Amino acid sequence: MNLSIFVPTKNRFYYLSKLIKYYSSINFNGELIILDSSDDEIIENINKLIQSFKNLNIKLFHSFGLPCAMMKKYIDEASNDYVVFSGDDDYFVKKGLMDCIKFLEINPNFSGCNGEGICVHSSSKKNKIDYIDDYEQANINGINSMERINQQFNKYKVPIFSIFRKNYFKKFLEPVPTKEVFESSCPDKAIADEYIIEGAMVAYGNIHKLNSPYLVRHIHKERNIDNLVPDFKKDWINTPNFEKSKNYFFIKMSEIISKNDKIDIDQALKFFNEKFNIHLNYELKKEKKYILKIFLSKTLLKIRPIKNLRYFLKRNIFTDKKYSKIKTNKDYSLIINSIEGKI
Repeated sequence: MNLSIFVPTKNRFYYLSKLIKYYSSINFNGELIILDSSDDEIIENINKLIQSFKNLNIKLFHSFGLPCAMMKKYIDEASNDYVVFSGDDDYFVKKGLMDCIKFLEINPNFSGCNGEGICVHSSSKKNKIDYIDDYEQANINGINSMERINQQFNKYKVPIFSIFRKNYFKKFLEPVPTKEVFESSCPDKAIADEYIIEGAMVAYGNIHKLNSPYLVRHIHKERNIDNLVPDFKKDWINTPNFEKSKNYFFIKMSEIISKNDKIDIDQALKFFNEKFNIHLNYELKKEKKYILKIFLSKTLLKIRPIKNLRYFLKRNIFTDKKYSKIKTNKDYSLIINSIEGKI
């Protein structure tokens, strides 16, 4: 498969080993590029793990930094024409990957492509699925950067799990701060490692969404590595690093928009400032509306019978993604088995 999958990881041998076993089970014939920031003892275990899977093409690099900064450092190590990012606990459906690559091969006007996504929640135990719901991905089509950014920031959906052409992916990584300048230029993790690359992805090209099963995200208690991102945006915007990082982000995005759309950089900056603030205000209002609900939910869920009943209802009744339906789906079943420790 003409695809390189970047997998940043840090001290999560359990999840990485499951992921590698899954790709071995589907005979994935693309390239896995593991970017490892783990401690020494875990590094040794990861080395042994990778050496044991002879049927996979795996490149392993030990380095420190946020995932996007590491991808920027190692992007030229990708041997294939198409590239995609993956968490060490995210899974791609093999047929979905092939469908996206096929789409991009016959549609040169699109820089990226993705498919249907689901979230598998393991709130009680990491190998037990409590419930499943949808994971919406970006579907962007505009004639220029401003039109695409307008679409994205009016209703934000994540583009980072799309497959992109490698030459475009390199462009997306250009504004990402390296490890060396992170603290001095853009020290906020959410901006440096999420918003910048996703803003660039949308600014540089169109992203298509197919109806094919494509992505499974495993949501569990250990997802927020090092607790670098606050739970709520109302807290995030008041952190010491937010304003400096936002200014860096705005400058980089205005440079891209100005160059792509051939407009004055001040005009581009004004436009992006307006669009980001619309997005942020929407998120803050939505958060304020649900914050009491979230608090009550977390309080009640400390009572085990109530928690178990809620998970049962969400898993089996109050969802379009019923566990039994996903479990028996031929595209998702191997991934479900991997998460549950059955392969």
